[in-house]
Amino acid sequence: MLSSVLRTIRRHHLCAAGERVLVAVSGGPDSMALLHALWELSPRLSLTLEVATVDHGMRPEARIEAGRVAERAAALDLPWHLLTVDVAAARRAARGSSWQEAARAVRLQALQELAVRQGAHHVALGHQADDQAETVLFRVLRGTGVRGLGGIPYQRKPFIRPLLDVRRRAVLAYLKRRSISFVEDSSNADLRFARARLRQRVLPVLEAENPRVVEALLALAADAARVTAAGHDADAADVADMANVANVDRRSVSRGAAAVIEQLQQRGGSASVNVRGGRVEVAYGKSRFVPARGDASAAAAGDAAEGPREITIVAPGAYSWATETARDPRSFVVEISEQRQPPRPASEPSGAAFDADVLRQPLRLRARRPGDRMVPRGGAGSRKLSDLFIDAKISRDQRAAVPVLTTADDIILFVPGLRPSEFGRPTRATSRWVRVTALQGPGGG
Repeated sequence: MLSSVLRTIRRHHLCAAGERVLVAVSGGPDSMALLHALWELSPRLSLTLEVATVDHGMRPEARIEAGRVAERAAALDLPWHLLTVDVAAARRAARGSSWQEAARAVRLQALQELAVRQGAHHVALGHQADDQAETVLFRVLRGTGVRGLGGIPYQRKPFIRPLLDVRRRAVLAYLKRRSISFVEDSSNADLRFARARLRQRVLPVLEAENPRVVEALLALAADAARVTAAGHDADAADVADMANVANVDRRSVSRGAAAVIEQLQQRGGSASVNVRGGRVEVAYGKSRFVPARGDASAAAAGDAAEGPREITIVAPGAYSWATETARDPRSFVVEISEQRQPPRPASEPSGAAFDADVLRQPLRLRARRPGDRMVPRGGAGSRKLSDLFIDAKISRDQRAAVPVLTTADDIILFVPGLRPSEFGRPTRATSRWVRVTALQGPGGG
């Protein structure tokens, strides 16, 4: 779990070295895991931590639970603050709001005010991946647009959510391994509340239809967030805003997309932003416009594969990846399976096994992008895919047709013809395996 939290903090720039973080801890499993994870990572991240507990005055046992958090904070040698709020007064002021809505509003306000008093740069909240899935489902049922499908944001100043990529089962496993006690909020099981009904009644039915429904909802949230950030439905008049984005053809790109592209250029790494008429690919400070399929100039792109741009792996099975480039048409079938026993050794590069609990799911198949890198299994460091293709004697004509298997956060795991990634390599502690096999179809020559 720690590696996932660290990756989320770095990927989403949630906090920086030398900053002070106020950790909101109720005593429940999520917030207790958040506290201990940040405490374990604080030397590595150079963070100063403080702990806060909010007593809403709605449950008699809340004071006892707060006392347990105080004891745990003392054991970790961290300052602890108790905040008492008046939910009833907040509900009267916000006419028509529910008890939970009022409690949330007054809780966040109290935490933000404490952060200002203590000079804290951020307030860390314990929302995790299952909370995200439940939020998306809740909004779908109540009615929402694309923006609402984006779910809970990783950060909205001063609040950050380092656990948002961690599943509930991973949180509980972490607490068990560390022998960390926690309390259960009885309201979480109260069927008077919509979230409790979703968790106990609706999600189990959906999981019977698709065991990976949570991963599917998380993928939907991630895709909606990307679309919202790109803002590709804005007016063509926004083209002028591309003047300050270097190396990008000035096309119909919105202000939102321009801002995202500029930020990606400054941040480094690689990413792709959908824009009107195609997409902008950003790779380590450089950007280029790739026309959508059907544009006459697309053929000049050379390496850009025509075919499925991305496939989400929502359940184990066989997934077809067919492309047709100007020079070398070919297809692949990528089989994904899960098992509780170690798979038989596979003959690389046709297959590989990964630790299922390390991978952020759902997995995705996509075309390769400029600047793509991976750490080959057994290797010493990260290398460009283009260099690995050269080493494997895979011609330029063939590379455009090869699918790239990634985690939900775009860590490359597997590319047919290459050694699998070191990331997710099974260990002696692995209890669930993901098995990947790639078979080349008849179009492959």
